[in-house]
Amino acid sequence: MAHPVRLQLLEILRQEGSLTATELGERIGESPANTSFHLRTLAKYGFIEEAEGGKGRSRPWRSISGGLAIHEEDLDGEARRAAQVVSAGLRNLVFRRIERWVAESASYTKKWRSAGFEMEFQTRMTADELAEVSEQIMAVLAPYRRPAGEAPKGAKRVTIATWGFPSDPPDRRDQSADRGRGAPHGSGGARDRGRDADRTRAPRRPR
Repeated sequence: MAHPVRLQLLEILRQEGSLTATELGERIGESPANTSFHLRTLAKYGFIEEAEGGKGRSRPWRSISGGLAIHEEDLDGEARRAAQVVSAGLRNLVFRRIERWVAESASYTKKWRSAGFEMEFQTRMTADELAEVSEQIMAVLAPYRRPAGEAPKGAKRVTIATWGFPSDPPDRRDQSADRGRGAPHGSGGARDRGRDADRTRAPRRPR
């Protein structure tokens, strides 16, 4: 699933909206036939879907949503493994994009350099509170989820990447609770212990 072509296709569809196999193939230097094969594979695992209009290779495809949220806990077997592989590939793409921004930020205008931000926030929360924060972030970003043609003048593609997870390692209570609900054993949890004190680090802006 983590084939470079599939990840490229998924990224383009997420950023630019509906495109045909021919249009996508031209952008990444692949034949329409090979592009169609990878599109069908992405559709098989629920990452993209057919859009309205067109037939065959002139049929447009689109990302399932403007953002991508893969809930591995809702999957099992082959679908779960595929989701894990794609998630890892997409994270690597995001990390490379972050490093590129850091390396090239000085070439942007002062306005863009000031707007760009990097933020880390550590505190203590319950699982319900963390889920609420996730919903609030999505609500803030929702008005900006729009096709490229509807973006205002001067708009650029922007990446906002967020993660929220427990820094403490899982304990027996976590594992017992999951087993009681029939969830996969050992399905999550970071390994690095966070600091006891609450800490907020203000955004760092490259100059």
